[in-house]
Formats: sequence, C-alpha cells, structure tokens
Amino acid sequence: MPDVLPLGTVLDHPCPECGGQMVLRNSRYGLFYGCTGYPECRAAHGAHADGRPLGTPADAATKKLRIEAHAVFDRLWKGGSMSRSAAYRWLREAMELSEAEAHIGRFTSEQCLALMAKVDEHVSHG
Repeated sequence: MPDVLPLGTVLDHPCPECGGQMVLRNSRYGLFYGCTGYPECRAAHGAHADGRPLGTPADAATKKLRIEAHAVFDRLWKGGSMSRSAAYRWLREAMELSEAEAHIGRFTSEQCLALMAKVDEHVSHG
C-alpha cells in the first residue's frame, strides 16, 4: 500500500462550493478532504485510506446526480445481465471514455445524465 498522505495535504482541485482549498483531514469515519472555509463552507470530499481523493470534488447537485447515475448503472451488473467488468467496458464504449476517465466519481452533471439515458436505452432495447 502506498504511503499515507499527511493530514493538511491540499487537494489540487478547489472547493466546488466556495473555491477555497480542500485539505486532508481525519474523522472517526476516516480520511476526507474538507474546505478550509469551514464552518461557513461545509463542503467535503471522500478519500481513500491512503489519502488519495475518491474521484473529483463536486457541488451538491453533481454529487446527487453521481449517486443517481451509479444506481442506474449498477443495474447492468447487479441484475446479472452482465459482469461488473463487462458493465464498465460497456460504460467506456458507450460514453467514449478511456479507462482512466470511466469513473462516475469524476463525472460532470451532464455526463451523469447522458449515462442514465444510455443505460435506460440499453436496458429497454436489451
């Protein structure tokens, strides 16, 4: 496992809510990136156990769409119609993304909406 990033590490991406800096912090739930504008700005973003960010920080509306898009996408492989790896291969092809880009945690709102439409079309034409 890679070394754990030190607390206070500044994320390259600015806070999606206020534009401030996001820094690595610890909580009883584990590592996360929090806005230095806290408590006025309560933006937060998840981190892996080694401190690497989970995807790209997003505003509340985009986070909500990412959750919805993941739930729709997960139907492809959790329902048994294809394996998880086949579903992600389908996602890359359908969205014309590289393997590095094919992470819903990095998607924009527009990409989330497009993915949900493509999954619905795929399922209905199964």
